[in-house]
Amino acid sequence: MIDKWLSKTKFKEGYEKVVRKIIVSKISANQLTILGLVIGLVSSAFIYLSSFYTEQMITFIILSLIFTIISFFIDTLDGSVARYEGPTIFGGILDIFCDRLVEVSIIIAIVATDPSNLVWPGLFTLSAIVLCISMFLIVGGIIKREEQNQDSKVIVYQSGLMERSETFFFLLAIILLIPWRFFILWIFAKLIFITALLRLKDAYNIFKSEGE
Repeated sequence: MIDKWLSKTKFKEGYEKVVRKIIVSKISANQLTILGLVIGLVSSAFIYLSSFYTEQMITFIILSLIFTIISFFIDTLDGSVARYEGPTIFGGILDIFCDRLVEVSIIIAIVATDPSNLVWPGLFTLSAIVLCISMFLIVGGIIKREEQNQDSKVIVYQSGLMERSETFFFLLAIILLIPWRFFILWIFAKLIFITALLRLKDAYNIFKSEGE
């Protein structure tokens, strides 16, 4: 929802102009995507280490927060650069792969810090992500590419309850609010599952409008 709202504001246009001035021609969109992936995986490693080195736990959590923020920030950069360079099918696939890998690695690292309490909400969260990304790709494949403008993403999807921005804020909360991880994970899982159902509804409406 936040992503959809931001896309309609002047902030996005101004932000992309700044990105193009500073970054374009210095690094490619795919290189930014890989860089964001590496930084995101480092963030998950810090989370995992925080459960072993309890005396430095706060330090590891802070480092994880910083690296997660940087990783997600880079993810916004690669999209802007890709739209300027001209999006490619492989770039879109790589972006989705890296985004999900970062999210899944962070969730697995969180569960690993307290598996006896977090395994079930963690499993439901990962299952909900599988359902949601499946609907993401199916609905995106249904929408005809020729109906989209040149600035649209290579893989098109309709807006949903839980998008990249909402996921980002939930992951920050799960990392930071250690005593409430169990409850936040359950809420996170339910919201992702609802998003998957909404995408299923979108798919139904598209097929229904086509008489199928």
